[in-house]
Amino acid sequence: MTEPNGAAPRDSTRFDAIVIGAGHNGLIAANYLARAGKRVLVFERRPVIGGATVTEEPFPGYRLSTCSYVCNLLLPEVVRDFDLARHGYDVRPFDPQYFVPFPDGRFFMSCLDGAKTREQIAKFSKKDVAAYDAYWAMWDRILARMRPLLHHDAPSEAELAAAFAGPEGEADRQTLTEASIAEVLDRFFESEQIKSPLCTGGVIGVNAGPRTSGTAYVKFHHLIGNLQGHQGAWGFVRGGMGSIPASLAAAGHELGVTIATDVEVAEIDIAEGRAHGVRLTDGRRYTADLVLSSADPHRTFLHLAGEHHLPADYVAAVKSLRMKGSVVKVLLALGELPDFTALPGTTVGPQHTGGIVINPSVDYLDAAWRDCEAGRPSHRPFMDCYIQTATEDGLAPPGKHTMSLFVQYAPYDLIEHTWDEQRDEIGANIVATLAEFAPNVPGAIEHIQVLGPPDIERTIGITGGNIFHGEIMPDQMFAGRPVPGYPSYRTPVDGLYLCGSGAWPGGAVFGAPGRNCAARVMSDLTELRL
Repeated sequence: MTEPNGAAPRDSTRFDAIVIGAGHNGLIAANYLARAGKRVLVFERRPVIGGATVTEEPFPGYRLSTCSYVCNLLLPEVVRDFDLARHGYDVRPFDPQYFVPFPDGRFFMSCLDGAKTREQIAKFSKKDVAAYDAYWAMWDRILARMRPLLHHDAPSEAELAAAFAGPEGEADRQTLTEASIAEVLDRFFESEQIKSPLCTGGVIGVNAGPRTSGTAYVKFHHLIGNLQGHQGAWGFVRGGMGSIPASLAAAGHELGVTIATDVEVAEIDIAEGRAHGVRLTDGRRYTADLVLSSADPHRTFLHLAGEHHLPADYVAAVKSLRMKGSVVKVLLALGELPDFTALPGTTVGPQHTGGIVINPSVDYLDAAWRDCEAGRPSHRPFMDCYIQTATEDGLAPPGKHTMSLFVQYAPYDLIEHTWDEQRDEIGANIVATLAEFAPNVPGAIEHIQVLGPPDIERTIGITGGNIFHGEIMPDQMFAGRPVPGYPSYRTPVDGLYLCGSGAWPGGAVFGAPGRNCAARVMSDLTELRL
């Protein structure tokens, strides 16, 4: 059941397990534990479930996915195990996958149909058509090697070595863990127009540029998912991303999971090295032998658990995690669709129905990163844009549209101003940059909301506004997740587990941390015969 806002369960203060946070990972972990017969309570500090995976109405009559915005990574095992389709989960890959306008008036489209994509590539380079197949063959090998490692605790060095044994194994491992995405693309392609959209997946959500070592791993992370047989394809969830936690909560309700919203956990009760429950901000206490946190590592360990309950090396490792984000989310309500110079028209066309990538070249993206590295918002930012209303009714008033912009970069700590002082200027620059490719956009905007990293931190509760609960660069993955030396969902506190995106194998609307954590909990209980 879901308790009304501000309420906590009335029938008991004792549960088998308490989960902190009703984001998708927290709900997934709760559902698996409930399916195993445990009595589970989930506390959510916001009045709405979902964490960063929510659909909200920032402007009257307009419903948008506030933070996370498209779906690819959600584990098919989770969808199947909880019959999420029956509970309203409906994802459809968009086609084309992305439309990329260039300043010279040309454009590139990537389509679900590989033949159509190759036709688009041939507009810029005949040589790159063949290279495209070789490029995907490389990623298919790496994905096949890594996929089994995503379904349990972070892999040991021996497990990683075994996965990359055999022909081309050493080269594939070097690509995954050391190469920059620009370096990888330079191996295969000659056309800047082909490299420009492919390189963006290597920097999504991280403080790094396309030529930063390790960004090939970030690209891999964004290729893990498969929608309707299309590897690496992305899609819209009908009703917005909030439909995912809604379907998980509906499944959890059938399993007996209790969710209490608008209730904030102040601290995890720990005594003699073991978690015993939680204390709420209003002073009430709830007890359980198991406490799972889907909050980020900083919030979980430094605030909720408390440093004095943890080993000094663990605390130091948590504090050293790179947690500050550089993503700006811009939500727009539009009176008409963007009219792109490269493909004109304000009636729905293929330029509106998938992702719209504003990134003319690798150099453009690198320059955007260099601005951020110096503490400034990007003068000409990269944008990943989506207009879900172009393919779905009911999210905006008739004849109107929503537009979601995922933008990089703007650092958490601005060198010259505070976010409150510079937010409007940053938003105006983003709109002006988009207008270079679709000149009608400024006049079409009826409402705008700009969310920088501090806004995401304040609203959603993610430290630093980092969408992955900490950078997903290679040094903070594998045995470095959540912290070096402690690569597990277990923590140094008995009975306390980390089930959020800060655990292996990382963030985005994935579900693997929640699922894997629940499996670890049940395995531990079996060993203890509890």
